[in-house]
Amino acid sequence: MASIFIRTIIIYLLLSLLLKIMGKRQIGELEVQELVATLLISEIASIPIGDNDIPLTAAVIPILFISCLEIFISALKNKWHGLKRVVEGVPVYIIYRGRLIEDALTRNRISINEVITEMRIQGIGSLDDVYYGILEQNGKLSLIERGDKDKYAHCIIVDTVVDTETLSRLGYNEEWLHRQLEKEGVKREAVFLMTAKDDGTVNIIRKETKK
Repeated sequence: MASIFIRTIIIYLLLSLLLKIMGKRQIGELEVQELVATLLISEIASIPIGDNDIPLTAAVIPILFISCLEIFISALKNKWHGLKRVVEGVPVYIIYRGRLIEDALTRNRISINEVITEMRIQGIGSLDDVYYGILEQNGKLSLIERGDKDKYAHCIIVDTVVDTETLSRLGYNEEWLHRQLEKEGVKREAVFLMTAKDDGTVNIIRKETKK
């Protein structure tokens, strides 16, 4: 009994430390690879607690390996945006400017009943009231009502990378983007975030300069 107690404390402290280092969020906010890593770690951690014949290192070493792998992949994603898109996916519009995109629902295996359920949860009474519906990278559905459409900003540039699909969807092109950047006196390589609203209002946040 004492052995189980000690093993449990060691595993608990180890997991608490590693999950803090890995920057974990609530389960519903985890990306796919984060959720997989969390489930694997929890499964591996339980093995030596209930069986004294299994050495503690049989859990500690795989847990440390998975944690390091997760941190390494996260660092790579921040450096290479192509990998970030592959691993995390991208937000998908299922409702765009009031129009329901049935193909997007089909591709992402979402039923209209799920959309309506989420509407009720978010206090929206009618599908006609929804202007934008976005399936986020973590699987959650964000709904923007028509009355709030002027507050919604589309991401044009994220960490120097241009979202050409969003740019085209808004009816803009590279020339328009170049003019906006010139107007603000900033180069694309120096932009951390650039957003644009439906009325053409642009907001640019520059990358912090390293001292």
